[in-house]
Amino acid sequence: MKWSKLKKRVEENFADSVKGRIEIFTTAYRRQDEISRTWMVIDGKEKVSFTDCASWRNLRAYFHELTPTNCLRHRKIDESERQEDSLFEPGEFSSYDFKIMAFESLNTSAHNCLSSEHPILRCLGVLHQKTGKTRVKAMREDKHPLVAFLAEFRYMAECS
Repeated sequence: MKWSKLKKRVEENFADSVKGRIEIFTTAYRRQDEISRTWMVIDGKEKVSFTDCASWRNLRAYFHELTPTNCLRHRKIDESERQEDSLFEPGEFSSYDFKIMAFESLNTSAHNCLSSEHPILRCLGVLHQKTGKTRVKAMREDKHPLVAFLAEFRYMAECS
């Protein structure tokens, strides 16, 4: 599926309270061996950026161990290794990870996204329009800081 269609379909699933406030983008650097970057803009500021280059440089693989692929994958980051006040570790997710999981989210219920082991799928589940306020509130305590951050953002958007 082309990125423009994937982006449109994923963003259409966002809850009304965050639609237009959160946007996802991607680009490929064609002169640099097709290295790509995917980022998330929240209220006009880039908050999340997944690059293939950082994944390779820091973890020697483009894919997170939970991403469904037969390619070389790196292990997930242990909670004890996390930097404080960081939404994700450099290289923890690549642009490839995000695109694969975004596509996966289109074929998965919001409930199953939230129960997934994969943090990107849980992020998309938190933003999904079918996820209720009570579940979003509970997800603010998620063990992955990016999921917890997006749940807090959505919860505050729902309350205002």
